[in-house]
Amino acid sequence: MATLNVMEAAKLIEDAYAKRLTDVHTEIDVRGVQATYLNSGVLVIPGTNEFRDWFDFNLNMFGQGGDGHGFEVVSGDSGTKWHAGFLEHAQIVYSFAKGLRPKFIVGHSLGAASAQIVGMSLRTPTIAFASPQTCRSRTRMPGEGWVVNICRVDDDVCHQPPRILGFRTIGSRYWLSPDPLKLGEDHKIDNYMDLLKTKKVKDRVPQAWPT
Repeated sequence: MATLNVMEAAKLIEDAYAKRLTDVHTEIDVRGVQATYLNSGVLVIPGTNEFRDWFDFNLNMFGQGGDGHGFEVVSGDSGTKWHAGFLEHAQIVYSFAKGLRPKFIVGHSLGAASAQIVGMSLRTPTIAFASPQTCRSRTRMPGEGWVVNICRVDDDVCHQPPRILGFRTIGSRYWLSPDPLKLGEDHKIDNYMDLLKTKKVKDRVPQAWPT
């Protein structure tokens, strides 16, 4: 089975934010949702890059009937309860991706939340960086094994919405820990790339996906 190098995946995210992706086949920018499909078969989903994203997708506060404990939660087709904003974002990406059948999916932040859902749904190898927690299902769902999440312990986004409220990520998750530990906002993809280059991380985190 073909694999995608994790550092190369991170570089694609960096290039997406800098608007320097090459080999572009087609892309979308719909209601604040951006995604780019490359001729190589990789679907790249960047994260929050517009002010409106916070209100349309990330926060989505004021849960219906209080069910979301401060985050709006909705049920998907399978009955699984999802963070409403992340599911809405993923549904737009899924509509774009399903006909393309990407070989790999890469996402960061809000794009990582979307990538988890789309990758699981399409059974596509997925690398998600700086992943928030997307769903409130305790039961592991079919297709989760295709998704790997790369998270920093000092990245607040990776702990939201809180696990104590029942939220979790989709797929497996590897935690990166800087030495010494840095407190604050270490959410940007270059913060992740810096750690991925260290020997400590290389020894315990997959260098390519799927393994």
